Amino acid sequence: MSIVKLPEDLVRRIAAGEVVDHPSSVIKELVENSMDASAENIKISVDSGGKSKIVVEDDGEGMTTEDLSVAVLPHTTSKIKKFGDLFDINSFGFRGEALASIGAISKMKVETSITGEIGSSIKVIGGDVGKVTTVAKSKGTRVSVFDLFFNVPARRKFLSSISVETRMITEIVQKFILSERVGFVYVHDDQEVYSVKADVALENRIKNVFGDYDLIAVNSTFGGVRVHGYISTPYVGRKNRVNEIIFVNGRYIRSGLLMKAIETGYAEHLKKGEFPTAIIFVDLPPQLVDVNVHPQKLEVKFSDQSKIFVMVMEAIKKALASPSVFQLPTESFQPKVSENVQRIERRFSEEKEEKFVDKITHKDKRSRNSKNMPIKKWNPSNSTAYAFDTEIKTSKEINPMEREKLSETKILSILHGRYIACEGKNALYLIDMHAAHERILYDKFKSISFKTSQSLTTPIKLELDETQKEILKENEKNLKGFGFEWKEDELIGVPQFKKVVDWKEIFLSTLESFRLLFAQDPRDEFLATIACKAAVKSGERVSDDELYQIVKDLDQLEVWSCPHGRPLVYSIDFKRLDRYFGR
Repeated sequence: MSIVKLPEDLVRRIAAGEVVDHPSSVIKELVENSMDASAENIKISVDSGGKSKIVVEDDGEGMTTEDLSVAVLPHTTSKIKKFGDLFDINSFGFRGEALASIGAISKMKVETSITGEIGSSIKVIGGDVGKVTTVAKSKGTRVSVFDLFFNVPARRKFLSSISVETRMITEIVQKFILSERVGFVYVHDDQEVYSVKADVALENRIKNVFGDYDLIAVNSTFGGVRVHGYISTPYVGRKNRVNEIIFVNGRYIRSGLLMKAIETGYAEHLKKGEFPTAIIFVDLPPQLVDVNVHPQKLEVKFSDQSKIFVMVMEAIKKALASPSVFQLPTESFQPKVSENVQRIERRFSEEKEEKFVDKITHKDKRSRNSKNMPIKKWNPSNSTAYAFDTEIKTSKEINPMEREKLSETKILSILHGRYIACEGKNALYLIDMHAAHERILYDKFKSISFKTSQSLTTPIKLELDETQKEILKENEKNLKGFGFEWKEDELIGVPQFKKVVDWKEIFLSTLESFRLLFAQDPRDEFLATIACKAAVKSGERVSDDELYQIVKDLDQLEVWSCPHGRPLVYSIDFKRLDRYFGR
């Protein structure tokens, strides 16, 4: 088989497939162009999930007739001039591929104008570029895209249903609404889904998108790196990571590394298997991040991955540093969903695709009256020069919030075999006996060495898979430092410990923690598992002295949650009870 040079039109279509794979990626590229053009307001209109029509219009700087004729050609950009500029990217776009790629697989029209000049228009159909004509147009740019993938039937065939494509578009629009102080209008099939003004603060934008969450502000600086945004309160988790949204220098990215950093920052404030809502911005000098590692710029690479991981983790820990005491809610909240979103949901429900109504909410009227919080954008010119040897201060320096001492309350009873009821001056406290004891033991174990091993009379069969065997081999010294001994596939020695526990489970859990060393401290996992197994269980008989000791030890804690994320104390304020009963 001979080697041939591919025709130019085929090359363009292949290249377009790397940049554009769904209608949502068209919108992403066009909106980023608008934001690079300093637009203050952007309107996005789509029909049929973007398959038939996409229009993105802005009030940005616009283009001259000469620039427009060049902008639709491959690899033309105003963002970079030389190779070195790739490592100092301060814009969203820079490759010069967006318009050419979109025009190669659609029927595209671009209309644009700069201040004081008549507008210009150009059409690109399947990669064929037409002539520039004049058009009446106010300052800014409008890009209209019709019949996406009309000339690539195989790609069009593999597009998802209208409802799924609509959900993907809505999700990317949500990211843009959260990312910048820009006004956005999003219209689907002539129905307005979002309308957010430019001056709406981030906190209110989050509530517009996700509903009325209680939010905690995050704001930490490490040298020239700033980590800021908002996160959900402790113990309010989701079953997936869809609400973990990360921006690096204002650019939305997908990063398993930083998602893990957020979750590790929560650590003991979330149950296992649950994930927080987190809108996190990482602002750092562009020289420390490579954004040119993914065709759609959805992934980045940091010059020091582990250092950035620790910074994000510590910023989350700092925001969550105050001890958490739960209070009895007076009413439950059900997020309101706009009629427009409900109509969209009903329209597509027959297709039985994944519903997106729980992920999008129309503009919340209540947020219009909320006080906007100024968001300062990071500016490299006034930031401290940064190197990755910057010292990171941990959240232990945060002073804990004052609270009533539980040791001074009156212990009333044990409820349902697991909750300690205590009467204080201002509130009734319910303490999860097992979780509280687990946390107390965990903190005590931190100061104990478990290096000494005790032999097992009967070896425990481990039944390790090949990956676990490799991890065991790589971390033999560390695991023996915990007091474990093994021979081939059998556990023959365990740490010196009085209570009978499931050593196989503890060993395997500790072994798993070595998969991502900088994300999870294996010793913490080891201690947490032992504490959980050694703590008093529900229904277990406990003496009065032991009960008082648990309550007394709680006063010494800095974190009021068990090592696996469960809350320890639930308070019922007497004043709220009085109001409830009309006293």
